[in-house]
Amino acid sequence: MNNILSPSTLLLSLVLWSCGGESTTPTTPTTPTTPTTPVATTIQLNLVEGAYTLPGLNLTARFTAVVKSQTGATMSGASVTWTSSDASVATVSGGLVTSVSVGTATVTASSGSANAAASMTVAIPEFTVMVGESATSSISVNQEITLPIKVDMSKAAGVDIASLQVKVTWDASILSFVSYTKGPFGTATTNATGTSTGTFIANLYDGTGQKESFNALILKLKGVAAGPVTVEVEVTTAGTELGKSVLDKVKVRNHGVTVSN
Repeated sequence: MNNILSPSTLLLSLVLWSCGGESTTPTTPTTPTTPTTPVATTIQLNLVEGAYTLPGLNLTARFTAVVKSQTGATMSGASVTWTSSDASVATVSGGLVTSVSVGTATVTASSGSANAAASMTVAIPEFTVMVGESATSSISVNQEITLPIKVDMSKAAGVDIASLQVKVTWDASILSFVSYTKGPFGTATTNATGTSTGTFIANLYDGTGQKESFNALILKLKGVAAGPVTVEVEVTTAGTELGKSVLDKVKVRNHGVTVSN
C-alpha cells in the first residue's frame, strides 16, 4: 500500500502544525521623552548695593535679577532687559541705577514675558538754619539774650557743608547788638559794620566739610525798647554737593522776641 498523502491531507496537516506551533507577540517600542524647554516664568529682583531711596544726585544702587523657569529652576543664561519708568529721575543699565533728579521711578527687569519691578525714590535732604533753641523768647528792656545760630543737619543725610554765609537781621529800635562768638565750624569772616542798623553777616568755611549739626555763631543782643521783634536768618551762599548748589536744600527758622518794660 502506498503511503503518499493526498494534496488535501497535506494542506490540512500544514495548517494544523502552524496553529499548534509557538507564537511571539511583537513588543511596542518606547517613545523617547522630549526634554521640556525652559521658559522664563518668574524673576527674583535683589538689591545688592545702595538703597531704595537715594539721598542725593548721581548716587547709585545695584540690582541683580534671577530668572527662573516654569519648573522653578534658575536660568543662568537668560537675557535680562532693564528699563526705568522715568529716566529723568533715575536711569538703569545692567541693573545699576543712577539718580538724576528728585522724584520716583520704577525700575523693571524683564526676560521674555516675565518681569519684576522696584520703586526707586530720589530725595535731596535738607538742612535747617535756625535762630535760638526755641522759636520764641521774652526779655525785659536792658536784659541781654543769647541766640545761637544753629545749623541742624539731622535730616541732611548725604549733605556735606564746607562753606556757608549767614546773614542775621533784627529791628535795631528794639534790640541792639552786644557781641558774637564764632562756633566750632572752621573759620569765620564777619561783617559787623551793619550791627547798628540790625544786620550781622558771617562767612564760614570748613575745609574738611561738616555732616553733623553745629552752632555757626552765637549772638548776644539786648533789649532797648518794648515791643515784638523777629530775629531773622538768611543763607545767601552755601557750599556745593556733587557739583550742585545746596541753597535749595536750606530751610530757615527765625526767632521771635518780645521785649517788655
